[in-house]
Amino acid sequence: MDKKIKLLEDISEDRKNLFRINEEIEGLNKAVSFWKIFLFPLVISFIVFLLGGQMGLSDGQKIGIFIITFALALIILTRRSKKIISQEKEILIEKRKNIQHEIFEKTKRLREDGKDLS
Repeated sequence: MDKKIKLLEDISEDRKNLFRINEEIEGLNKAVSFWKIFLFPLVISFIVFLLGGQMGLSDGQKIGIFIITFALALIILTRRSKKIISQEKEILIEKRKNIQHEIFEKTKRLREDGKDLS
């Protein structure tokens, strides 16, 4: 009977872990804030804008470089963030599969132990 109670507690703990992992997977898409993606390219573009002023570029050239730098930095940072989120998601999905397998195996053992007691 102790073995049965221990298996039930383990299954309950695994289900809690499974629930936590599902919440983490759902939260990954919300993890990257707008300001984090927007502010970094803006700062880089502003620095390039200032450097353009030091090099004696015209205002139109500086603005063009600012816009191009901002767009490139935004694209690069967005792709990098998506890649990191994708990798984290794959790791969490693999953990979820392992926990689901453990729950299945423990439930199977619990059923077999129940049959042995009958």
